[in-house]
Amino acid sequence: MQLSQWSQDDQLTIKDMNFKYEKGSKIGPVSLNIHGYEKVGVIGMSGSGKSTLINLLSGFLTPKNGEITIQKQDAKTLNIPDWHKQLIYIPQNPYVFTASLRDNVAFYTPGASDNEIRQAIHVVGLDDLVKELPDGLDTIIGQGKRVLSGGQAQRIALARAFLDQQRKVMIFDEPTAHLDIETEVDLKKKMLPLMKDHLVIFATHRLHWMKEMDYILVMDHGKLVEQGTFDELEKKNGYFVKLIEKMRGDHDEQ
Repeated sequence: MQLSQWSQDDQLTIKDMNFKYEKGSKIGPVSLNIHGYEKVGVIGMSGSGKSTLINLLSGFLTPKNGEITIQKQDAKTLNIPDWHKQLIYIPQNPYVFTASLRDNVAFYTPGASDNEIRQAIHVVGLDDLVKELPDGLDTIIGQGKRVLSGGQAQRIALARAFLDQQRKVMIFDEPTAHLDIETEVDLKKKMLPLMKDHLVIFATHRLHWMKEMDYILVMDHGKLVEQGTFDELEKKNGYFVKLIEKMRGDHDEQ
């Protein structure tokens, strides 16, 4: 299947999609319609199915059944090379390659200049890490080399995203989970302009992101229980509102 670069006029429609792991847990049925450069939030408690949905939408998992239509073409899965070529994907625990910091940051954009790489590093707040590294950008990091914290690995993944101006689809699975809330709020100001003119699918349990989203998918025990804008979900006064109250309560107790 051939797909063109995602644009403002494109649409992804999913109807009655189901998925089941061999060991039992499942999600579905999921039906949704995503279009253009929407920012779509995916929210739910831990274990609600957010990551599974993200992996299905990324094409890293194949649904058991359901109907998928992307760019007016029918598909059984989103495991499509032309879809993967336009994704910027950041998982909760991003992969750091055994390579230089430069090559790790320029993973999607191998032709990037040192100046562009340093700018991306600066935006995500990794200047201090570069100063600590014995060979700066040329220092080898990754398995068996320089050990990074979870927050540093996430920042490297975010720097990759900042550097890439070509790919138009961003799929994030808890991309700031290892950052403290103050650091995340500061980074958020820099991330939001990056999301302009992109389709963004953003799974998180951090509520403050939801007000930035055009549309929200609410997961609970593997089911897509509600969807709509923040205002629509608030007015509905259903599971989303209960979730907000629970999450705020948990935060207050910490």
